[in-house]
Amino acid sequence: METPSATAHRGRILHGLLLAVSLLTFWNPPTSARVIVESFPPDAAAGDKVLLHVSHLPENLAAYIWYKADRVDPKHQIISYIIDTSEIIPGPLYSGRERIYDDGSLLLQDTTQKDTGYYTIQVIKKDYLIDVGTGLLHLDCE
Repeated sequence: METPSATAHRGRILHGLLLAVSLLTFWNPPTSARVIVESFPPDAAAGDKVLLHVSHLPENLAAYIWYKADRVDPKHQIISYIIDTSEIIPGPLYSGRERIYDDGSLLLQDTTQKDTGYYTIQVIKKDYLIDVGTGLLHLDCE
């Protein structure tokens, strides 16, 4: 037969183990950092070049797809980039003034007021999981 102190000690260990399992079961840590889109320069005017820079990208990337919208919408697709082959695929809103880089950033050249608005990048990973980031481009009037 166990001593009372041994029984109490085993009870505390069991209680601690159950608490740890419960926390691991209900706590879902984030799988990746949120993709961030920022425009440079932040105070651009019509006619300037603007870089939509992407940061906090996940690893094992397969492709980038840019949209001129606040969401993923094939009708508003600008350009796609397949990383392994460096293939660039223009979308319905491609005007020839856009250039995509291998880090996912998008350069807009000869900007006009019509370029003002939301831009969304869809990042596709090699395991087919998808991350999305959206940024706002505002051009000052001259």
